[in-house]
Amino acid sequence: MSERTYKQAFQGRAHKERSQPSGRQKLGFLEKHKDYVERAKDFHKKEKAIQLLREKADARNPDEFYFGMQRSKTKDGVHTSDSTEPNKYTQEQLLLMKTQDKKYIEMKAQMENKKVEKLKSGLHFLGAPAANKHTVFVDTEQERQAFKPEEYFDTSAEFLDRSFHRPRREQLEQDAPAALANRKKKKKMPAYKELAQRSLRVKEMEKLSQRMDVEKQVMGKGRKKRVLKSSEGNGIPVYRWKRERKK
Repeated sequence: MSERTYKQAFQGRAHKERSQPSGRQKLGFLEKHKDYVERAKDFHKKEKAIQLLREKADARNPDEFYFGMQRSKTKDGVHTSDSTEPNKYTQEQLLLMKTQDKKYIEMKAQMENKKVEKLKSGLHFLGAPAANKHTVFVDTEQERQAFKPEEYFDTSAEFLDRSFHRPRREQLEQDAPAALANRKKKKKMPAYKELAQRSLRVKEMEKLSQRMDVEKQVMGKGRKKRVLKSSEGNGIPVYRWKRERKK
């Protein structure tokens, strides 16, 4: 082992920095070198940010204008935006927009639900025996009795019911049955993953539709009180309306 390798493998002792002496405790914490490094990094980071802002201010176009300037101002050096603009839509127009949005969400949920049902019907028969048959014609009755499908298709008896990807005996000798099972499993995984994603999307759309229905009812007439927040339940707030006597 060389001297340099020895020094790298066995580090010297750690030199500890002294703490604040008891006679200077009134001056507070004694800064160590690592504290100075952190303070210097923070200082240079702020210095670069200020320099970048100065460069942007120098390169600013004095004739620049956009309409957001009319609704914004600075108060005590802090930029504030005036968001008290009255709503340009009436209550009836807002209710109509809520209804149209809800119908669109319901339409998309119905489309996703149909795709989910189609995937379920396809996955139900994935890997199952094929419904169609493969007919082999022979000339004589002796040939029919002596016919062996394993030899004719050159495969194992467990793969005779498959109409596609039927492995031959040479492939079975090269690939273990476990590898074939893994290959079959890999084929199923993307389909099941898509089914799970679409099912989750249908649930989210149904929840969104219920939430929009509640928001539409809240925009209507009547005194109500919120008894359950959206963050406390399943994402849908719960309101209770005050009973009113009907004339």
